[in-house]
Parts: sequence; structure tokens; C-alpha cells
Amino acid sequence: MSPDDRTDPYPSHRFLVEIDAVGTAGFSEVRGLSARVDDGAEADGPLWRRLLVRDASWGDRAADPGGRGTATASSRLALRRGVTDRTALWEWFREWTAGRGTTRPVRVVLLDEHGDPARVWRCERARPVRWDGPTLSAVGSGLATETFELTHDGITEVSAE
Repeated sequence: MSPDDRTDPYPSHRFLVEIDAVGTAGFSEVRGLSARVDDGAEADGPLWRRLLVRDASWGDRAADPGGRGTATASSRLALRRGVTDRTALWEWFREWTAGRGTTRPVRVVLLDEHGDPARVWRCERARPVRWDGPTLSAVGSGLATETFELTHDGITEVSAE
């Protein structure tokens, strides 16, 4: 069987995160690559919630055969990494806390065993909304890690080329 005939799953530990104007950053974990469809199952929920879902600027609407729109939503991305000397991601977060932040596209790239892109997801108009710093302990010998949470306006799979 040649490598081109791959049918088994890709390992989850080989990936890149690319953030426009921040660059490619190394992360130990990415959580929140998900999307969901509002199929109208919550039609009996509170009016304010239904209106919020219907009018949410972060959702996409696609017409279904019945002519009714379907809202989609994505979870926050949680990016976890060891604390480094690179501060571009922190500076982007600080721009938002100062009220002058700009949205940026984020690409999460899953790599194959040769280091080539296998699958790519793009998060549109991402913005940082939370930073969790490292737990510092004088009695342990662990790695200092930080987590950045990003919201975005939707996730799509794009060509890996």
C-alpha cells in the first residue's frame, strides 16, 4: 500500500496555527474546532433567544428547501502553548482590551506524517476574548503554559494546497 492510498486517521499531534499579522505559532493544543446547525429544535425557547440566534452577525444563513434559513454557530477556539518570548499574540489581545483591536483570519493546519498540510480549517474574523496565564508553583517542575481564547464568525474547511 502506497502512502497516497492512506485510509487511516491522521495523528492529532502534528498541526500549525497561523494568525494573520501574528504569524505561525506553536501550540500544544487547539480546542473548539466545531460548528453546529440550529435546526429549529429550540423553536419553543424564549423569544429573545430565537431573535438573537436569527439575527446573530456571527452566523451564516443558508436557505433550506422549505425556504427557512438555518443558523450556524461555532465554539470559541482555545489555543494552549508554553510561555515564550514572542509577544505578538499578547499584543493583539492587549489591542482588544484597549478598544482598538482588529479581527484576523486564523488557519488551523493538520499535518500528515511528512509535515505536509492534510486538512485546513479557516476561522473568519477571529478576535481574542480571554487569556489564562500560567500556574506558577515553586514546588513543581512543570512547563509554564498560557491559553488564548478566540471567538470568530464561522469555521470553514479550505483546500490544503
